[in-house]
Amino acid sequence: MFKQSAKLSCVVALVLSGCGGPPQEPSPTEASEVVESTEQSLLWACGASRSFSRYWYVNNIEVGREDCYCDGTLYKFGKQTGRYEQVQISYCY
Repeated sequence: MFKQSAKLSCVVALVLSGCGGPPQEPSPTEASEVVESTEQSLLWACGASRSFSRYWYVNNIEVGREDCYCDGTLYKFGKQTGRYEQVQISYCY
């Protein structure tokens, strides 16, 4: 009886330890998949409500900028691609 219980315990231990061989490697498509997007706030529209600057980054390097003024003019510099950060300068009255 003790031998059967010991054998059963060994089998259960082997099953629980996952003795199915080496860990499976991810497929090439899974390994090379890089998610470069994060949730971003809505783009502010340039109008008469606020003046702001929007900075665009790719790999944490600034690649572009947009400046919006209270009269509704929008000046763009560089590329508007990648991740952005918006900084409000003032409310327009």
